[in-house]
Amino acid sequence: MPARLLIAEDDAFIRAMIAEFLRDSGFDVLEAENADEAVTVLEKENDISLLFSDVKMPGSMDGCDLARQVRARWPATRVLLTSGYSSALAEARSTEGAVLSKPYRPLSVLAAILSIVEP
Repeated sequence: MPARLLIAEDDAFIRAMIAEFLRDSGFDVLEAENADEAVTVLEKENDISLLFSDVKMPGSMDGCDLARQVRARWPATRVLLTSGYSSALAEARSTEGAVLSKPYRPLSVLAAILSIVEP
């Protein structure tokens, strides 16, 4: 059974592009447009291996807040955060060790995910 990933990204184009690439790479991928929606998905699905989340998103929490919640509520789910803002990346590194800067290439995302989750 392929690893199940959740992508939380408010930019619909980026979310769709990376989700399609990861599906084509053999992963089962779920999508959320913000952290609040990601929590809803996580509450319904109990087998998500990794959350790949943007740091800066609209809603009641950002990606760092989401990462903290995932660690507390779903400790088996790994987290990979991404951002195009250097201040957000610094905060993400202090929150969650796995960080990928934007802009990224799909192969960089795949390599980062494979380094965290077994395919």
